Amino acid sequence: MHTRKLFFILLAGLFLILSCQRADAPPVREARLTVIATIFPLYDFAREVGGDKASVTMLLPPASDAHHYELKPDDIVRVSKADIFLFVSFEMEQWAYKVINAAAEKTNMLAVEAGKGAALLTLAQEHRHGEDAAEASGDREAEHTSKYDPHIWLDFTNAQIMIDNIAAAFINKDPSNSETYKKNAERYKTRLMELDRSYRTGLAGCRTRTVLHAGHWAFGYLAQRYQLTYLSAYNLSADAEPSPQQILTLIDEVRKKKLPYIYYEDLAAPKLAKTIAAETGVGLLKLNNGHDVGKKDIKDGATFISLMEGNLKNLKKGMQCP
Repeated sequence: MHTRKLFFILLAGLFLILSCQRADAPPVREARLTVIATIFPLYDFAREVGGDKASVTMLLPPASDAHHYELKPDDIVRVSKADIFLFVSFEMEQWAYKVINAAAEKTNMLAVEAGKGAALLTLAQEHRHGEDAAEASGDREAEHTSKYDPHIWLDFTNAQIMIDNIAAAFINKDPSNSETYKKNAERYKTRLMELDRSYRTGLAGCRTRTVLHAGHWAFGYLAQRYQLTYLSAYNLSADAEPSPQQILTLIDEVRKKKLPYIYYEDLAAPKLAKTIAAETGVGLLKLNNGHDVGKKDIKDGATFISLMEGNLKNLKKGMQCP
């Protein structure tokens, strides 16, 4: 009897100890990669590759101009705390080195140029920005120029390269989930290949192959891939006003080729597009360059592929494709 009583006392004591340990121990949860991507295409690509193994946020607020973004102190703090920082290239985010240098002093954050290895389009002189101001001031360090078109994701082969680079970074930081990242990447690349086929099929046999865009130069890669003639009102930066000659050229092109529609940018006020439409009697259609994505679009669940499918629909209508 005495032995039995001692047994129950010891059992109760053990239960009490284990209960205290459970109460004091921190909650156990599955660790996820923390990823910060500069702009929407990278943000969406990273979500697809990471799945439920990664927590992805976007550095730039929706509708921000990635070309001229001004860093805030909080941006540095956020990036410093991340496992991975994704940016497109130093052509797109020419300020990215500031984030990388500042964050590198504090953490082992991995900075990834997602566009590394992509095929680049050289910009014609009229589509560059920043060179004249830099030469006038003599400040070469302050020069903000792009010699290559930074909108590389609008060639869907380049987008696949970006996916591979993102997946490699995730595997580097989290090798235990490498198979998940590989499978997610391959699945998404298949969707990009299907999107590419839809563009090739959908844009075959159109009445016109001219895309007249009353926005900033952004669709050069798409035009090259599908053999389209692309004209834009602005250069790489929509901040600079188009010259009167550029506007007259667009109006002449509409009349000469009897284009039924011209295109405007999603977030830019389509004042110029409306002016040209009123002058020529054409209709207006929207094109989204993939990174000018507003809060409403994100809230409504927009994805890179859904935006590109919307572009294809409007391109087919504007170019009168069968």
